[in-house]
Amino acid sequence: MGKVKHLNPVLSSSNKKTIEPQKRKVRSDKLHDIKIPVDEPMDMILRRESRRYWNGSKTAFGTEILLFGLEQVLVYPDVTYTDQPYTVHCKVDHETYQKIGDYAAVWKCSVRKAAHRIFIEAYKKRQLGGVTDGEI
Repeated sequence: MGKVKHLNPVLSSSNKKTIEPQKRKVRSDKLHDIKIPVDEPMDMILRRESRRYWNGSKTAFGTEILLFGLEQVLVYPDVTYTDQPYTVHCKVDHETYQKIGDYAAVWKCSVRKAAHRIFIEAYKKRQLGGVTDGEI
């Protein structure tokens, strides 16, 4: 009996093997986006300050506050995390994201909650001129 030849070539199976396409490479300088929830008064202050110093980029201003918190602040007291309608985007590189992830592992929370905790403490420290509740 042998091979059956179909009149329609779609019905016949091909002997060609499918080759998997190569996976795309991830850029080494890719930034991680972290959304940090803030309340309305803090959002208003961030918008005003970002227009004054960063030409309207709230993301750049929020990223700078988060990086300030990671570099300058040593103690991060526990803050209540509630999801808010207002958020600040922070774009950080992979090493900074790993550092926030290390804090999240120690505090047993998500990266977003850890970033929120660091951001709030850094924001308070910058707004109050370097003094926070834990240091009074």
